[in-house]
Amino acid sequence: MFGETDLIARAQMGEPHALEDLIVRIRPRVERQLVRYPVSDEDRRDLLQMTLLQVVRRLGSFRGESSFSTWLFRVTANEALMLMRCQRRHRTRLVEGVDLDDLASAPQARPGLDEAHEAPGRSERERALSEALAELPDDYRHVVIAHYHDDRGLQQIADELCLTESAVRSRLHRARSRLRAILEATALGAEPAGEAA
Repeated sequence: MFGETDLIARAQMGEPHALEDLIVRIRPRVERQLVRYPVSDEDRRDLLQMTLLQVVRRLGSFRGESSFSTWLFRVTANEALMLMRCQRRHRTRLVEGVDLDDLASAPQARPGLDEAHEAPGRSERERALSEALAELPDDYRHVVIAHYHDDRGLQQIADELCLTESAVRSRLHRARSRLRAILEATALGAEPAGEAA
């Protein structure tokens, strides 16, 4: 059984069995480190494979200026942090993308909608928006759908609901704020904070 230093040197020289043995040896260390990051189990499995692949690709760049454990820690951390940054950017786009066009394109945002009847090819953002709309209180959801999807004016909605136009405008504003909060909470895996009507 070779020591780790010998194993690394042999793997760097291209000995396939040495590289395989090295990967088997370091895998538990990488798995232990990945447990520290707030990612899903599926992402953690992907990260393990990506990290081991990076070790294979970059092993030739290891010069022994720091310990192999330190080098391996950095490779693993870099892979995890890149994934987390990518996910944060994706969540930001999802949440910041709540605009009038998105609201108008989410006609199926009503409670009790059977997923089997959803339009094929709906984007992730449309699905998230539809689910968020379904979580709104009925009075908020009604004005959002009436105004953005059914294209009704504020005064028309006010007349239907026996409200003032100002009350409808206020309800619409609160509904949009609540939608953003729901989407943020969903994206971060948290419960949305309550909001007074």
